[in-house]
Amino acid sequence: MFKELSKYVVIGIIAGGISYLIFTKESVSIKITETSENSPIIIKSSYNDIYNHVKDSVVTIKTDLGRGSGVIVTSDGHIVTNEHVIKGTKNIKIITADNISYPAKIVGVDSITDIALLKSNYFGRALTFSDSSKVKIGDIVLAIGNPFGVGQTLTQGIISRTNSDHITENPLDEFLQSDAAINPGNSGGAMVNLSGDLIGINTMNLSMGGGSDGIGLAVPSNLVRNITEQIIKYGRVVRGYVGLSALDTPDGVLISNVLKNGPAEVSGLKPNDIIISIDGTKIDNIRQVVKIVASLEVDQEISVEYSRNNKIIVSVVKVVAMPESHRIIKR
Repeated sequence: MFKELSKYVVIGIIAGGISYLIFTKESVSIKITETSENSPIIIKSSYNDIYNHVKDSVVTIKTDLGRGSGVIVTSDGHIVTNEHVIKGTKNIKIITADNISYPAKIVGVDSITDIALLKSNYFGRALTFSDSSKVKIGDIVLAIGNPFGVGQTLTQGIISRTNSDHITENPLDEFLQSDAAINPGNSGGAMVNLSGDLIGINTMNLSMGGGSDGIGLAVPSNLVRNITEQIIKYGRVVRGYVGLSALDTPDGVLISNVLKNGPAEVSGLKPNDIIISIDGTKIDNIRQVVKIVASLEVDQEISVEYSRNNKIIVSVVKVVAMPESHRIIKR
C-alpha cells in the first residue's frame, strides 16, 4: 500500500486524473438526508442515546469471504460500504441490528476511494449526512460496526487529523483520522458525531502489528455522498480527463506525455511543457494537478498556463469523461 507515489501519479493523470469526484451543476434526485445549515444541532445526552439513534442504520455485510459493515444512506434500501468488503464475491447479505438477513446486490463501486454501493429490500432508517468539512481536530466521534464478527460495537475517540491525504499511494484519497478503535470488520461502518450524524465511513487503521494502534481512517461524508449520488445517477463515478501525464521536477510539474488526439494535445500542450497554473490556481506539485483535473466537470473548459522554451503560453482545454477502461490504482 505504501509504494512510491510518482509512478501512480503519472499514470493517473494520463488516465484522466484517476478518480476523484466531479461536482455536477445538475442536482441528483435521490433520497439522501442531510443536516440543514439552519437546523439546530442536537447533541444526544449519552453515548447510549447516540448508539440507539444510529444502530438500526448500521448493518453487517456478510459475504462468502468474510464480514464487514455498512451504512443505510437512502430510505429505499441503498447501503454504503467499502469496496474491499465485497470485492471478489457475488453472494452478499446484510444483517440488521435485529439479526434479520436480507440479500443485497452491488449497484456500483469506486475502487479508487474504496467505496461500494449496495441495494437491498431492507428499508431501514437512512443515516443523516453531516458536513464533513466542518469537522475539527479534537471533535469527539463514535465508530459503529462489527469488528471481528463479534456483533455491533461502539467505540469512541477524537478527530486527530482532518486532512489525511498523503497516506496511501493514491493522490486522491481523503481521510478523517481518529483514535477510535477501528478493527477488521469495522470497514464500511459509520463514524458519527455527537448528534448521531454521519461524518465518515470507517475504512482502515494504520498498525504495525495488525491491531488498533489509534490511527483509524474514515472516508469523509462529503466524499461518500458525492460518490453515492454519482453511482445512483450514472452507475459509476464520472471523472475529468485531459489526457496527459506529468512529473514533479526541480523546475516544476513537467508534462512527460500527452495522449494522441486527447484534450491536452488538441489544445496544443506538448511533452516538456511545464504547468504553471490551472484556471488561475498556481501549481506546485503533481498531486495538485491530479486533484484539480479529477474534480472538473465534463465539457468544462479550463485555462492552462505553461512554460515552453522560456515562453509563457495559455491554452484552453476542454475536459472529457474518463473512459471506464482506465483503472489506475489497485488497493
